[in-house]
Amino acid sequence: MSKNVLIFSVFFIFMCASYIFAEPLNPDISVIGQFYSKYTNDTQDVNHDKTTMNIGETELVFESNLNPYSKGTFVFSISNDEGFQTEEAYITVFNGLPDGLALKGGKYRIGFGKLNTEHPHSYPFMEAPRVMSAMLPGEESFNDTSAQVSYLLPLTDKVASVVSVDVLNGSSFHPEEDKYSSAWVARLSNSFLIKDVTPLEIGFSFTQGTNNVEWDKKTTVFGMDAKTKLKLSKTSNLTIQGEYFYNDSDVLVSESTGESINSKRSGFYTFANLSFLQRWNAGLIYDQYQKPEDKNLTDMTAKIFVGYSLMEETTVLRLAYEKFTPQDGEISDTVSFQLVFMMGPHKAHKF
Repeated sequence: MSKNVLIFSVFFIFMCASYIFAEPLNPDISVIGQFYSKYTNDTQDVNHDKTTMNIGETELVFESNLNPYSKGTFVFSISNDEGFQTEEAYITVFNGLPDGLALKGGKYRIGFGKLNTEHPHSYPFMEAPRVMSAMLPGEESFNDTSAQVSYLLPLTDKVASVVSVDVLNGSSFHPEEDKYSSAWVARLSNSFLIKDVTPLEIGFSFTQGTNNVEWDKKTTVFGMDAKTKLKLSKTSNLTIQGEYFYNDSDVLVSESTGESINSKRSGFYTFANLSFLQRWNAGLIYDQYQKPEDKNLTDMTAKIFVGYSLMEETTVLRLAYEKFTPQDGEISDTVSFQLVFMMGPHKAHKF
């Protein structure tokens, strides 16, 4: 054996060993940034009638298979307003358990409905519909420290159903109250294949938690969602999706006596997103909801949006126009531009 062959063989064995043994210690690392510009005439915005620019929120994503049975995920965010925060930190066990069973634990975006589990940069539009923050627990998203067990029901080859149950820390229901109170979430997700070509997803979600620990006031939210994707040609498809929310809460009106009133509110969003010519997408989203502070008032939002990907999904440009119609305020118009860019394997996957 020649000296060069020997050196190459040793080097090859060393690289293979390094990959096998070091992989769990070297996660996939991604950085997701954005440039954001907005003009609005909404008088409730401190910068109304001005064009603003900022870098928005930067995300750091660390992901790795820990072994053939589990995967770890960390998502950190950096922003001028909130500083450095841990958005998600969880482990998923997907193998080695009884067939169809999976476990998840840590801090993560709760699987209530379709949109809440996704980060906004993966939406085809900018920002989550207003109805979600009005109906779901939490400040920016329904995010909590939780433990989940899910099970894939053994059905037919054209129907897949997953049932999951999460036990939550519960702080998302009372973010201003530093006391412990558990909560829970249950979800049934069903996927169908119509005529072997058209997928259809229908889901039902239910959650309950304590919105005031001192006086034991409860919040219950029911949700129903549906999504389908219609293939129009080789390079175009139409996604249609919607969610309905029903919120039943005991709202505290007296801190001293614990007196409360019961508030039942509802709301929904629906959108259509057309992807075409491989890099383009355009669509319309509409949402409305009864206001948390007064269920007799209904706010409505209509938005049109368009997006373009530069060659691949690592760079996405988005433009949107929104008309917000609050029942107890002035109608406002907002024009937004966003440039999302990614480094690493976690792409700005199209929704």
